Amino acid sequence: METKFDWITAFIVVGLIATLIAFFTGVVPYPYGWIVFSVMLVYRLGASQRREQ
Repeated sequence: METKFDWITAFIVVGLIATLIAFFTGVVPYPYGWIVFSVMLVYRLGASQRREQ
């Protein structure tokens, strides 16, 4: 099983990192972006795995 990263997945990972930094520095009081980006990443990677089968 091989996971392929494309530019959309890379954008989601960058968004995850940015929202995590914003949350821990106090810019954003709640990690809503982290939750949304995590769900998007799981869905994207799951869809790419199903497409390969």
